[in-house]
Amino acid sequence: MKDFISIKTILVTTDFTTRSDQAVKVAVHMAKRHNARVILFYNFSSFFIIDRTGRQMVGKETVDQNFAQIEASLNSIKDLLRDQYDFTNCTTVIGNDTLINSINKTIQEESVDLVITGASGKQGIKELILGSSSYQILTAANCSVMLVPEDSHQLNFKKILVPVRVLDKLHEKFDLSKLIAEKNKGTISLLGISPEQQFADIRRAYIGLRKELRKSDIEYNASFIVSNDKALEISKVSNNSEFDLIILNYQDEENWKSFFSENFLKQIINRTSVPLLFFKDPDRIKPETGAGEDLGYDITMPFPG
Repeated sequence: MKDFISIKTILVTTDFTTRSDQAVKVAVHMAKRHNARVILFYNFSSFFIIDRTGRQMVGKETVDQNFAQIEASLNSIKDLLRDQYDFTNCTTVIGNDTLINSINKTIQEESVDLVITGASGKQGIKELILGSSSYQILTAANCSVMLVPEDSHQLNFKKILVPVRVLDKLHEKFDLSKLIAEKNKGTISLLGISPEQQFADIRRAYIGLRKELRKSDIEYNASFIVSNDKALEISKVSNNSEFDLIILNYQDEENWKSFFSENFLKQIINRTSVPLLFFKDPDRIKPETGAGEDLGYDITMPFPG
């Protein structure tokens, strides 16, 4: 359990496409500001064909070649980061399990604080919900996750939107928001959003956070909205202002699922180029144990004779 919010280790996924290029750039710039290290992560599932006697019939040579190519590509990115950004605090990890198992294993072994992954702004909402790797990572990674649209150009977070919509772990999310604002010399836009039935509690929490900002050296502005459609209001604000980052509390994600297909992800991810950071409370995450390794695809071949 951590006594304070910090970002010391960042894992960034790459698939060697333009979608992940921007995520890698964001990770490096964040790491330099936070004095953090970066893990370049690629997941590689190896598949073999095994006969009934247990002999591997097909696959090893191809698997070895592919692994070597991946390793070389990751090292090329490391060299580029060193030459272009003078950044050397970087290691590589090649996972060899399901994507989520590999990521969560690395999170646990390397004490990762934040996963950054690219998200395509051009994909349809059906793909985003049902199949994309970025959505899998968002929902299943055992730490906070930042989604970076491939058409995003933000490398510094000068204008940060922090919605106040749920009370659960609000101060922890707020501490993370202040940390990022301080490292970026940025401005926090505090946005209180409450349905009428929760007005008193959320308004009280919003006022408390506003008082904290007044005592700090962080520049800020604040506003409050009464609305039953939180997703729509955040979408409106994000579209009307040029924010560099939106910080949300993932714990309330279940309550957002009814909005996913219509408002929240469609408007904020698919229609804007604003990176989204979903704060996850590390004390509530229970790493999975006993997950089997994906060692190959076992097809039992007929035994000769």
